[in-house]
Amino acid sequence: MELTPKRERLLLAAVMSGLLLAMLDQTIVGTALPTIVAQLGGSDLYVWAVTAYLVPATVSLPIYARLSDRYGRRLLLLTGMTIFLAGSALGAAAQSMEQLIAFRAVQGLGAGALEGLSFILVADLFQGKRSAALQGAMAALMGVSFIVGPLIGGFLADTTGWRWVFLVNVPIGLAALAVVATVLPAAIGRNEDRRTPLDLAGIGLLTLAIGLVLIGLSEREAAFIVAGVLPLAAFVVVERRAVAPIVPPSLLRERKTAGILVAGGFGAFGLFASVLLLPLYFQGVEHVSATHSGLLIYPLLVGLIVSVNIAGTVIMRRGEYRSTVLVGLVLLTLGALGFATFDASTPKWESLLFMALIGLGVGPQLSGLQIAMTRTVAPRMIGAGLGTLLLLRQLGASVALAGAETLYIRGDDPATATGGAIVVIALIGVVVAGAALLAVPRLATRLPVPA
Repeated sequence: MELTPKRERLLLAAVMSGLLLAMLDQTIVGTALPTIVAQLGGSDLYVWAVTAYLVPATVSLPIYARLSDRYGRRLLLLTGMTIFLAGSALGAAAQSMEQLIAFRAVQGLGAGALEGLSFILVADLFQGKRSAALQGAMAALMGVSFIVGPLIGGFLADTTGWRWVFLVNVPIGLAALAVVATVLPAAIGRNEDRRTPLDLAGIGLLTLAIGLVLIGLSEREAAFIVAGVLPLAAFVVVERRAVAPIVPPSLLRERKTAGILVAGGFGAFGLFASVLLLPLYFQGVEHVSATHSGLLIYPLLVGLIVSVNIAGTVIMRRGEYRSTVLVGLVLLTLGALGFATFDASTPKWESLLFMALIGLGVGPQLSGLQIAMTRTVAPRMIGAGLGTLLLLRQLGASVALAGAETLYIRGDDPATATGGAIVVIALIGVVVAGAALLAVPRLATRLPVPA
């Protein structure tokens, strides 16, 4: 089956629609949860409605990526889409919080395919500047979802009813599924012999380890995090011996890919802390509406959208990624430090400027590092490389959100607690990401010329 320009555009629209739905569902339910709990009860299960989605979505992401190397991107993407849509329809029909949590877990299990395979498909199908531009656009979608998701969730809950938070996925998702099924060739991405033994032990240990860690972060329970260390250690041992590991050890052994992975896990800390705490401050202290608070952090979104695209263009033109990503870290640092003196008397224009700087700084951490990974690893390793990068970014988001919330709760004054938490979390991410990139030899940060 030939991918004509028209078919390519249809496929891109379908893939990006699926990615947006999966990313929105991480945040869209949050603002609708008070309404949901009021109708279904189960207030003690409040947090689990979010955690039940996040855990399977994160755990399954690298698994879908690696299995697609064996069975092709289309089969795994269609499988994930079907599971996601089934979970969405069931969630809309839930009659209790226990049912809703179970159906959210089904949604999350499908979302892992939408979040991971979308980026991998772009790397498979497009090369050069076009691939960089599309990676940037899709990275921007991730930032958009964190900001507009709560707004959409609140709007739907207040107008059409909370069940439409889930039902809205169905018609869009079905259209995307139909396009993928009819347009995407089945052989795309298939580069591993099906007779190669599956890494079932690795899949099981990774699922257990990440599940425990994410639950611990969501509940702020150190016991779960500690319990996740043992299966994680066993996972490392198993991957060294596996014929086709889910996370190839070579990605962490080689300094150039290890630097990208560590920077990818920590570089966007400032984004996650800001998106969590600033709307909370605006609504709780300045008493603005949820919609208004979302509009107030739009400079962050605008900066992000601008920089993800500029970063991709600059990296492709220079043929080197580290300097662009490091410039982003500098901008992120300046934006975060601006919140060091944040309090109730801070002029609005100052906070808007600092948010814009954070957005400009985070953009290269998203698109730049994805482009670097796709151009650094061999074509047969793109699925494993991008899958691992996206997994670490998801884990990094959970760590940043848990850390920011903990610092905020411990603060006395809401304004200074907000500013202080943003500074601390953002700078931790900057320091670790910067150190990881600077540890890579300079020549290794140059991108090979595509064949």
